[in-house]
Amino acid sequence: MFRTSLSFALAMMVLFAVAAPSGSALSAGISIRVSPASIVAAVQDGDTIGPIIVANPGDSAIDIEGCVQQGGHDEGGIPVCRPYGNPSAEGVFVTLDPAEFRLSPGASRAVRAKVHVTPGFSGGAYPVILFRGSPATRSSGHQLGASSQVAVLTLLTVTPRRQGVRAEAKPVLVSVGVAQDTSKAAIKVFATCENKGNLHADLGGVVVMRQQDGKVAAEAVMPTGVCLPGYRRTLIGSVAGTCIGSGAYVAEVRVQSSGREVESALVAFRVDDGNRIASTHLDLGASRRDRLPSSGPNTPRVAKVSVPAVSSGWNLPVEVCLENPNTSDLDPIGYVEIWDYQMRRVGLVALGGARVAPGDPAVIRLIWPEPLPPGYYTARATLQWGNQQKSASTAFVVGESAVRHKG
Repeated sequence: MFRTSLSFALAMMVLFAVAAPSGSALSAGISIRVSPASIVAAVQDGDTIGPIIVANPGDSAIDIEGCVQQGGHDEGGIPVCRPYGNPSAEGVFVTLDPAEFRLSPGASRAVRAKVHVTPGFSGGAYPVILFRGSPATRSSGHQLGASSQVAVLTLLTVTPRRQGVRAEAKPVLVSVGVAQDTSKAAIKVFATCENKGNLHADLGGVVVMRQQDGKVAAEAVMPTGVCLPGYRRTLIGSVAGTCIGSGAYVAEVRVQSSGREVESALVAFRVDDGNRIASTHLDLGASRRDRLPSSGPNTPRVAKVSVPAVSSGWNLPVEVCLENPNTSDLDPIGYVEIWDYQMRRVGLVALGGARVAPGDPAVIRLIWPEPLPPGYYTARATLQWGNQQKSASTAFVVGESAVRHKG
């Protein structure tokens, strides 16, 4: 559970730029060393964690002052921390004993951290314990105001005492996007997740890019990263540009938490003849809301999806009717999915076709690349517009010798 979090703890040391991998800080002849650099523990109110050994390996006496702040990170995973407004109002806060002391050259001291848990709180808490060292007031020969600071990250889990209450991570995909680096050497797929749970999530993922005929063009792994409760984290999967030629594509993003798939999303994009792509950003919150009937006179939409009658599930034709009420041409990007009666997706292709002129509906016709066995299915076409999606669907049946259109 905590392997990724431990790497995050090491990253916290880099945040302060005064900490070496050994957990030490150096500045203007001031040296501080702490051990351990991170603490992982399951706690309850009144528990003591540590001890944290603070040492002075330098040649001059230093005054040490300890404080505790709240840990966090930005969307790129760079650690940040901020002071508590009112520590006693937090679900978990930590006090240090002792919080201030002096260390002679070569000396060390054990500091214990007491955990205070507000009644009813459960889940994860991530206080950062900071130790700042400055020249001892009676010492001389040091620059006035010089100081060094080193951090210890804590990863604390408070087990619920009440039945029915759980400590868990709940990562949700909030946006996906596709972009190309300036050298065209790679196409990058971005997936931003928000942790709506009360425990940190160890996130990872995979990206599968499909061509217009549904065949896999490339795959990539999104390296793992920790996402704290209430925070967002962006994962990035990179595909070599040489794997992608011109045409329409759809990238499927599958996000995992602790190795278990929790969310997936699709984002379409197009590559021109010069192997250039336009950056695409899809707000999944807006897209999910917009799967309801679209409003507004200038909203492009999928007017209709139909599966004309054919003799079998081979060479299945699918027609997608698009409407463009805008005053300029619409260059449609999107995709078509087919789902079986258990709502399992059995096929996915990128939506390609000519530009749609203003005012007139346009029909994109495609032949489904894979045969479908007899059964009940749903075809759903999705059009990407701006940072949103518009979808429409129809149900149909593949029989032994015929398809009867239902929608």
